Amino acid sequence: MKKALIALSCAAAIAFTGCYGKNAAFNKLHNWNGTLGDKWINSVVHFVLLIIPVYEICLGLVDLLVLNTVEFWTGSNPLAAGDTYYEKDAQGNQVAAVKNADGSMSVELTDAQGNKANLTLQRDENVVRALDAQGNVVAQYDVK
Repeated sequence: MKKALIALSCAAAIAFTGCYGKNAAFNKLHNWNGTLGDKWINSVVHFVLLIIPVYEICLGLVDLLVLNTVEFWTGSNPLAAGDTYYEKDAQGNQVAAVKNADGSMSVELTDAQGNKANLTLQRDENVVRALDAQGNVVAQYDVK
């Protein structure tokens, strides 16, 4: 019993001491569930995945103990590669981004006139760099 409490304490310490991450496995599973059909099918599958502890295993074991810990120490969640972001403002400017497997991000900026710029964002320990298509640094931001 004492060993079980020590193991549980260690797991809680890992999970709740700053290893908060993107919960990529849980989010991918939850988003997949949203593509199955109408709200009734999604709800039934959601409850089945709760009863068979798929969500619990995905969030508790896979995300909290493995992927978020990897993300905390390396800065990149291996399962989050391929995640996309798109935004368009009221003036017609757009940004589209996708996370790459190496942790960098490919970004395409389009202004209201249709002019495009492609950048790659890379993050080191305390620096974020924007690189052009040739790999030249066009901007740099120190994170402190």
